[in-house]
Amino acid sequence: MTRSKTQKSSVPTQPFIPDPPERELGDDLFSRNFKNWREGQNAVNFLTNLHIGVDEAQVFCSPKDPPDVIFQDAAFEIKEIMDEGRCRHDEVKQARQESRQTKLNFTSRPVIDLLPIDAGQLVLAQLGTLAGKYHEVVKGQTDLLFYINKLDHWFDDGPMPNAALFAQYSWRSVSALIASDVSIVFYANNSAPQFLIKNTGKVRQRFEPL
Repeated sequence: MTRSKTQKSSVPTQPFIPDPPERELGDDLFSRNFKNWREGQNAVNFLTNLHIGVDEAQVFCSPKDPPDVIFQDAAFEIKEIMDEGRCRHDEVKQARQESRQTKLNFTSRPVIDLLPIDAGQLVLAQLGTLAGKYHEVVKGQTDLLFYINKLDHWFDDGPMPNAALFAQYSWRSVSALIASDVSIVFYANNSAPQFLIKNTGKVRQRFEPL
């Protein structure tokens, strides 16, 4: 699998590494053109937090969905969890407008603790909405990864939800990336990649002591 440039006029037929957005060219990283790149970055961040020595050059986007991203024997289908009603395109426009102003007005907002059990509840709610949308065979071969992207939330360690709650949805594994520096594997069955099985039920952080 070699590195290849993604062109808008062509559809990749082999696993590929997508080109990143370039701000100098006015690229909008939240546009659909960079969906593959965002998903690849989510997978890289998740894997990095597990401290398994991931090489970013070994993380590929898949030409066939599902899965979205491939790393060794892992096949990640990536979903994002955001605040209800939140639109990131509006956030980008607002940030650009504020960057042009000479004086910025900063407002403080309360921060909400996000514990593993809270992250688990967010994931379980999404698993319920996904029920019936994927064939059972596909779920049994796919590692579901949720990117939890919530404003004004601060992760804190705490009780871990029971893995059996996630097992009933029949995915090979269910994990979460919180912000960009916390990874949790909630569930992994016996056929899941070993690095997921070994990290099941653990909170792994980018800057944890090793």
